[in-house]
Amino acid sequence: MIKIMKTLIGIILFLTIIIAGIFTIIPKEDRDHINPFIPKEQVYVQINKAPVSNGPRYEYTLTGYNKDGEEREVTFSSGKVLKEQAYLKITAKGSFVEEWEEVQGIELPEKVKHRLSE
Repeated sequence: MIKIMKTLIGIILFLTIIIAGIFTIIPKEDRDHINPFIPKEQVYVQINKAPVSNGPRYEYTLTGYNKDGEEREVTFSSGKVLKEQAYLKITAKGSFVEEWEEVQGIELPEKVKHRLSE
């Protein structure tokens, strides 16, 4: 019985080390993407900074706000340079950006409009 317990503890310890190792190697965006405990949320941003060229893509890091007006920094990329001052609605799960779409100013939640106009 003791031998079975030691074996079981060894297997659990081994699996814990493997899982912890994998999570230190995988980038944060990918970890957030597969983590079932991180909820998706809509973040609204305004294109107010120039993108950084990253090969054939353009990377943006912008400050945005969720529907409650809480601040979030998001990083996403595009295959083209986006229109300056455009508003985007970004679907994010932690630091993973699932998708983004351009929206009109009238589509922004009130708390977001207030924060983006500051």
